[in-house]
Amino acid sequence: MTAPGGEQVSGGLAFATPGDWFALRVPRERTDAATLTDRLIAARPELAAQRDAVDRMLRGLFDGCASLDVLCAYTTALDVPGGPLPATLLASMHPMDGLTVDRIAADMSALDDPALDDSVTLPEVGRFDLPVGRTARIERLREWGTPGQDHRIVSLVVQYVAEIPGTGNAIMLTFSTPAVALAGQLRQLFHQIACTLRFEGQEQQR
Repeated sequence: MTAPGGEQVSGGLAFATPGDWFALRVPRERTDAATLTDRLIAARPELAAQRDAVDRMLRGLFDGCASLDVLCAYTTALDVPGGPLPATLLASMHPMDGLTVDRIAADMSALDDPALDDSVTLPEVGRFDLPVGRTARIERLREWGTPGQDHRIVSLVVQYVAEIPGTGNAIMLTFSTPAVALAGQLRQLFHQIACTLRFEGQEQQR
């Protein structure tokens, strides 16, 4: 990652993001999208000719994030044929209810009713010992409906789950992008970001 930025989230957690990823402070006014458009175009001048498309993309993301219970959100615009596509990162906290990280990952990857599930591929589950501790990773391709349109959008969704020691909660980082053609390089980037996840006092506990 180049020119990383940092984000401090609830519970003393922090992680780093690339310099061309920008925070969506939620909930906020939709007018903030215009300011964020300026910042993103400044960081990615190759998107200047597609400013209107970038602005529409960001306004949609602001609306979506405002309706979700997230701690913080980040986004960037990917320059791909056909117009810019977003990549997003949502950080959220969830009670573990006595479950382990491995069990939470198993439950998240289970298909209770394959006929109703929106996964295009079977979820792939990985387990790692990252700096933040035991971490599970769930990856899948998901299909989303588009309001007012017949076609559906396929997105790469990668989720990381780790326990926040002493709290009974888990932190979840959810990465998503419809730029599935870039899945290989984005998968690596998502993992790099997850590897920067830290919690307050971590070094003292080791």
